[in-house]
Amino acid sequence: MTHLWVKRFAFVLFFIISISACGQAAATPATSPTAATAADTSAGPSYPEEITVQQNLTYGPGPFVYTDTRAGLSDLPGYQSVLIITFDGTRDGQPEKWSKTYTMLATKDPQARQLMIERTRAASKLDPALLAEMDGMSYERQGENTCNATALQEGNSLGERLEPALFLSPLIGADEAGSEMVNGVQANHYTFDQHALGEQDLTESTGEIWVASEGNYIVKYLLTRKGKADYFGEGIEGSLTLDYELADPTQPVTIALPEDCPPGMVDAPLLQDASNVEKAPGVLSYETTAPLKDVAAFYQEQLPSLGWKAEGQPSIDDATAFLDYKKGSQTITVIIDTTDSGTAVQILLENSQQ
Repeated sequence: MTHLWVKRFAFVLFFIISISACGQAAATPATSPTAATAADTSAGPSYPEEITVQQNLTYGPGPFVYTDTRAGLSDLPGYQSVLIITFDGTRDGQPEKWSKTYTMLATKDPQARQLMIERTRAASKLDPALLAEMDGMSYERQGENTCNATALQEGNSLGERLEPALFLSPLIGADEAGSEMVNGVQANHYTFDQHALGEQDLTESTGEIWVASEGNYIVKYLLTRKGKADYFGEGIEGSLTLDYELADPTQPVTIALPEDCPPGMVDAPLLQDASNVEKAPGVLSYETTAPLKDVAAFYQEQLPSLGWKAEGQPSIDDATAFLDYKKGSQTITVIIDTTDSGTAVQILLENSQQ
């Protein structure tokens, strides 16, 4: 056994926040899709950076230590991970029961993610939340509300904020339990209790973890915690269960946004002297000194080389030009206008309706 004076990250706070947030989300309807999603995703792992606790902890007796629960995921070509969190207990003496299911689809090339969050409370289903990232854009949709899109901000990706594996607790001192095939992957099996979690005075816990023999990523993780108010928060006691599984770790997955989601950023070439460039979801505009017909010729040459196929006949005269192209489920329209100072270019990207 290991006895240490340690600095402990505040993992306990995550579970308190989860229970509180679930109760608030059920009681207070969100006023907008963004607010609703924020209310739900606030239950994600947003711990304080560090809390220093002087406590003599006794960790598990086993040899296995696993502290980075996202280990190996970034190396996989693609995967689907599912985490089901359930709570069954009481709050202030009244029954309290809820669940959350996080389903993450991830692909490495091209890099994209999709996260579906489904919730139940007292056997009633609440509106699901869809979050996705692709082509530099971040998408959100709550229930049947409108799908919103914003430019993806560096350091704020789904993988960094809401990867389901982030919800799993690190282990120190788990016991070896052999090797076996799990979800088509050869994995090493370990068992543990509250000691490996650093919670010997807080919970009664039992758990199992399966870690890929090659790649060192978690294939399966099961944990049940039983705790009282000193763990879950004032007036709350019961059992919290985490059930995590990862599948398809060797194949890219297909991520398809709902049809009503806005298009992403326009990925199209610009003339070398482009000025007053403005970019927004689905729109790219700029000005150039090149003549209108030269600009039209530039896009008629460049867009097909990028996989875009011309749709119909281009409309070009001395004052205006319209060029239409399609690739997969998207269309691009290039609008070129002659101005007093040169030529104005506007490129519009749209998702095709199937």
